[in-house]
Amino acid sequence: MVDGHYSQQGWKDFPQNVHLARDGEPVRILGAWFGSNLDESDVWSPTLSKLRDTLDRWKKGHSTILGKKHVVQMFIGGMTQYLTDVQRMPADIQRRLMKWLRGYIWDDKVAPPIAMQHLCLPTEEGGL
Repeated sequence: MVDGHYSQQGWKDFPQNVHLARDGEPVRILGAWFGSNLDESDVWSPTLSKLRDTLDRWKKGHSTILGKKHVVQMFIGGMTQYLTDVQRMPADIQRRLMKWLRGYIWDDKVAPPIAMQHLCLPTEEGGL
């Protein structure tokens, strides 16, 4: 039984260096974000920012389509895989990443020469 560490006024001898997260304030534990009343899109903001910066840096180079495939796998896939597994990826984040991916692969062309569903096929079937 608890021996009176909590009273009507609050905890006695509450450690001053402890931070209690408020509603809507995310807390990161082992790479996943927890808390009550969290906006899922906010959880993804740091990852999206890093991805945007990474793709912008890689756009400055002149990679082949195969090189771009590897960049997408390493960075978009690599930076999102764990968080997607532990946190799930909201649909709006998926749409944003697909838009960035298309823009990167096709150098922001309005009409890409090959449809994404063909690019995503296995290599044996003509995809990347």
